[in-house]
Amino acid sequence: MALPLVYHWRNVFVRPTTTTLTILVVAAVVGLLGWILGFAAALRGSLAVASDTHKIIVIRRGSTSEGTSALPPAEFNKLSQVTGVARDPQTGRPLVSPEMTVQVALPRKRDAGRTTANVAVRGVDPERAFAVHRNVRLQGPVFATGAQEIIVGVKAAEQFAGLRLGDVVNLGFGNDRGYRVVGYFTADGGPLESEIWGYLPSLMNAYSRNAYSSAALRVAPDEDPQKVIEQIEGPAIQLTAKTEAAYWHEQLRLVRGYLVIVTGLVLIMSVAAVCSIANTMFSAVAGRTREIAMLRTIGFGRGRILVGFVLEAVLLALLGGGLGCGLCLAWLQFVGRTKDMLGASSFTTLAFEIRLTPMIAAVALAAVVLVGALGALVPAWRAARVQAVSALREG
Repeated sequence: MALPLVYHWRNVFVRPTTTTLTILVVAAVVGLLGWILGFAAALRGSLAVASDTHKIIVIRRGSTSEGTSALPPAEFNKLSQVTGVARDPQTGRPLVSPEMTVQVALPRKRDAGRTTANVAVRGVDPERAFAVHRNVRLQGPVFATGAQEIIVGVKAAEQFAGLRLGDVVNLGFGNDRGYRVVGYFTADGGPLESEIWGYLPSLMNAYSRNAYSSAALRVAPDEDPQKVIEQIEGPAIQLTAKTEAAYWHEQLRLVRGYLVIVTGLVLIMSVAAVCSIANTMFSAVAGRTREIAMLRTIGFGRGRILVGFVLEAVLLALLGGGLGCGLCLAWLQFVGRTKDMLGASSFTTLAFEIRLTPMIAAVALAAVVLVGALGALVPAWRAARVQAVSALREG
């Protein structure tokens, strides 16, 4: 015979002070855990998009990113020797996109412009760039080659001020050339959505550059990308080449380190939650010794008593978990879902959209159920070991 659920529910609120404190501790753990899981999911989603197995990023040997690379036209032209590169079906030209990357400091929307972040500005030849970066899709017109115009990734437009249609962004070596925003583009949620794109010759002239930063090339569908990389890094060309997935995985190592640190904090807080639940349940056992003895006397076995106290702890944890999920949603609504983090060596920020999905909430609540059960085990075992006759005599 099992005790009714309403009995355990009422006992959760017998000690309102300790119950409230425990619920708040659990809510803090679940709120932070939900945020971390949402951030990690956003990071994995962005990396999954930036994993085109047939797109290769080429930079100068010794460089760690596009931002620190300088690829003179003579070096870039060596890529014409590479076999296995896809070709434009109409012109027959190899699908190799010369690109220049610089940074511009833009104010963040989330704090009303009190802080700024480095946003990547990429100069491209639209005909070749869109053929290589196939996941980039325009929302509106592309920039004109004869005017100072730019298009903006949707994530950058959400995160940073001054990137609405018609706004003018000051670019160039002395920030003295105004480029007008004429359109937006998407990239399936990948890192390129955090960038600004403009016409390559115009931006190279604005920044007095005579070298590209990198080249992006597309490998033919029936060719092995690794063999293409070996050609580019071989003695004839001597440049550094990485698949898109490998390149962005390296650039985001700072973000992954940040996640490790915050995850450690969650683990410490989880231990505190276990201890808080255990303390609450120990108090419940100490105050209900005679009640437990009566339950034993009328036929409830030790196993039922143990399960009952674990169930009360789980209910307590779920209350805190529900509150924590609500707090996480409120926090994301208040500060915004989009967050930017600095790349490891690119010196530019990448924006992520954090969401508390039903799956993440379910995982967080499952974790808190485990926390509640762990915190209740020792007190529940003690409750199950109460000697009925001795407890009744003491009462």
